[in-house]
Amino acid sequence: MENESQMKIGWSGAVLAGGESRRFGRDKARAVLGDKELIAHVLQTLGEACDEVLIVTNEVRRFEDLGVPVVSDLIRGAGSLGGLLTALVHAEYDRCFVAGCDMPFLNARVILRMLERADAHEVVVATLRGEPQPLHAVYSRRCIPWIGKRIVQQDLCMFHFYPSASTLYLEEAFWKDLDPDHLSFMNINTPEQLREAEELLGRCERKHETRAEGGVAWPRRNECRNR
Repeated sequence: MENESQMKIGWSGAVLAGGESRRFGRDKARAVLGDKELIAHVLQTLGEACDEVLIVTNEVRRFEDLGVPVVSDLIRGAGSLGGLLTALVHAEYDRCFVAGCDMPFLNARVILRMLERADAHEVVVATLRGEPQPLHAVYSRRCIPWIGKRIVQQDLCMFHFYPSASTLYLEEAFWKDLDPDHLSFMNINTPEQLREAEELLGRCERKHETRAEGGVAWPRRNECRNR
């Protein structure tokens, strides 16, 4: 592992796409929301905040057409914790923001604000209603040994290793001015939730069109998630 003086300066972003989509009934990562697939929404936002973006999956061929590095899970059957381990091993930079493939309303400004706090900590994680959100968090490669230990113990809860690390919990007051409706944490698990996301996206588009007709600037659709 690199020492502090050898670490590249920058931030990685990783999308975990190894789930089986049981509740969705088909591959939710490639389900379409608006004019692009769910995973494409995530990749776009991470690309706005991070210097490198990669996908972690157990089926590499599913995502080879998306124009970013795709890496295979190092440990099968270890869930999201195994995906996190794989992301940290393959990430170009020491700090890596990790999200799920089904989170289309991530907010680049929230992510950047978190990344800016990451140098002094091994984990920086947003909390929602007092609960840590491990798939909306920044991790250092120094977490790899703790994650590996938990996997060996078959303790696959993503945040059980947090007490071993220097962990900064960011409460709602830290990010709510950028995302007052908590859209960053919306994930799509069912077709019904996809329809709800379509309605939300449609409302953003209609507001944009109404303001544009009146000569007032309004965020473009891809900015609705970043308000």
